[in-house]
Amino acid sequence: MRTRTGDSLLALLKAAQHLTSLHARETLLRAFCVGVQRALRAERCELRVLGVGLGRRQLKSIGWRNKAGAGGDWDDAVDGLDGQVQDVFLAQAIDNGASVTRVHDADGWRMAFPVLHAGRVRSILDVHATTAIAAVTVDGVRAYVHCFERLMAHWDYANLDTLTGLLNRKTFDEQFDQLIAVAERARRQDGERREDSELPSPAWLGIVDIDHFKHINDTWGHLFGDEVLIRLADCMRSAFRSSDKLFRFGGEEFVVMLRNVPAETVSSIFERFRIAVETHDFPQVGTVTCSIGFAQVDDRLPPAELLGRADSALYYGKEHGRNCVWAYEDLVAAGELVSTTATSSAQQDADEYF
Repeated sequence: MRTRTGDSLLALLKAAQHLTSLHARETLLRAFCVGVQRALRAERCELRVLGVGLGRRQLKSIGWRNKAGAGGDWDDAVDGLDGQVQDVFLAQAIDNGASVTRVHDADGWRMAFPVLHAGRVRSILDVHATTAIAAVTVDGVRAYVHCFERLMAHWDYANLDTLTGLLNRKTFDEQFDQLIAVAERARRQDGERREDSELPSPAWLGIVDIDHFKHINDTWGHLFGDEVLIRLADCMRSAFRSSDKLFRFGGEEFVVMLRNVPAETVSSIFERFRIAVETHDFPQVGTVTCSIGFAQVDDRLPPAELLGRADSALYYGKEHGRNCVWAYEDLVAAGELVSTTATSSAQQDADEYF
């Protein structure tokens, strides 16, 4: 005879099986939370990411599921965090090191399951239920959380560049499709809301190339060349939002995907990063510079052509002094480039992956 506890454990098992079939990070996050809510028939499950900075712990809700549906963008970037953890219960769950923290209040039962990454709490699964959950079911959720932790570790191994920790080229295709979808939605909204002062901001694609990187390797050796790549990746993480997509595209070349950035500010964002690199003290090497080309994402163009536009702006900069930032659209408007696709290293990589 089946019981509610048995049904819950079977649902958790099926949810864990479903997780193993997923590949996109945002989809994994959503399915993880939804799986618990459905299995426990909980009133609400919410996934919150933990950000730590300047000694202040901060939590951001990235998505939830309740009996009425789901919400959130399911992106675990930590942009927009403000203030300390105000929820005493969640603060306790972070501090006590337990695999689950439970409390009973007037609304029912509340449980918090910390989710670890590299041995540290990365996020919290916050579960609200009107009735008590059997101890064996709680153990089942804990096992489900451990399964999710291992899957996320495997995701990192498969999708992050081992040297810099940035996204690798294998993930580029999937992320580019998402960027195109964002650009298409923005264009359609623009056409539907022409009288609206708050029109959606465009998406952008930038290519970053370290200047004279071969000289760095030849002069100081590949060990210090790798250190330059690592330090430049750190500069990227500091200069751009954590919600922006940053890739090591190959060798000394990097790619940046920006969403929802006004045209009048995008150049200053890339310029800020260029200055951060130029003023950074690289071990042994000293000063390192980079050249950057970027273009606005137009969903009506083939992906290879979009990459080619950013690449054209990059190589214009390479041929005109390096250590600079150029926008493809500005160069076309000035007559310095014609609206054609350039063929170069980034373009060849695009052809390979598309």
